[in-house]
Amino acid sequence: MVFIALIILWLIIAVCIVLLFLRTQKGMRMFRVLWRSSKVRIVVAIPPLCILAIALAFVYQRSGEETPALETDTLFTDYSRGIIIGMRDQGAITIDTACSLDEAQPELAYMMPALVAVYREVVHKPTTARLVRLDDTLTLSFDGYKQFRNRTINILKGVKKKLGPRYTMNMQSIGESHQLTVTYKGTPWNNEQLCALPAMEASIREKVDPALLMSLIRHISDFDFNYESANRRRGLLALDSGEGLAQIYIGAKRLHAVLDSVQNNDDAVAAFYPEQDRQTMHGEWRKSPLKSGWVREVLADVPYYRNNGLK
Repeated sequence: MVFIALIILWLIIAVCIVLLFLRTQKGMRMFRVLWRSSKVRIVVAIPPLCILAIALAFVYQRSGEETPALETDTLFTDYSRGIIIGMRDQGAITIDTACSLDEAQPELAYMMPALVAVYREVVHKPTTARLVRLDDTLTLSFDGYKQFRNRTINILKGVKKKLGPRYTMNMQSIGESHQLTVTYKGTPWNNEQLCALPAMEASIREKVDPALLMSLIRHISDFDFNYESANRRRGLLALDSGEGLAQIYIGAKRLHAVLDSVQNNDDAVAAFYPEQDRQTMHGEWRKSPLKSGWVREVLADVPYYRNNGLK
């Protein structure tokens, strides 16, 4: 872009010189003589055509580099499916053959570990829970018991305590199958709420503060997967690699590496400043009012996330 601007600038200067020259009688006579030559006409036409070709090539290149917007619903449905498949692979649950995970609702899928934990706390010698349904309704079946008796009440109490008032639940016993059904009646979770579990998972893996990681995401992109920084880096953390939820895990790894190389959280946060390349490991970022103010804002929001369970 700068190259094109310089060419245009020099072209404007050249045109101005030519116009000044043509205002003289001698210049006009010379122009009339030269203009009769087809070669001169070709030479005069070449610079504008070159400028036009370069501009068109630049526009085409820019359009080819445009990244399609990410569909956040698909991202979180895939992540929800991953939670369930991970629990199955670990032996925590089985999945009924008729159960489809193609429309797994995150507000329900995220709760699966808590539901299984309540079941295991209440039932002595629990069997493996079986997932029967997971879309806008979650149905979990506990099989192999003739009667559940007080265990039904205790499971419902435990689940209600874990999930809160925005969920409705009931249990129905049919023979030796005792099915817990849960639905979510609250407002759909926003990206911030949906990113909390991946951020917690990534932070545990990399041994970093999940509240700090969440605050970084909030102040870099405000949880917009399609955010683009001034230096054309995209994503939740405006990193030079990864897209979608992958940036949370890459960001956690980089945060761990940065914290190992600096003296405090201030310098670590400064390294994630989205408006320029990573730099300033020696504290010179403090001389920038914009950057130092941004660092203070990130750190000020860390207690908010800790108070909301990210610790």
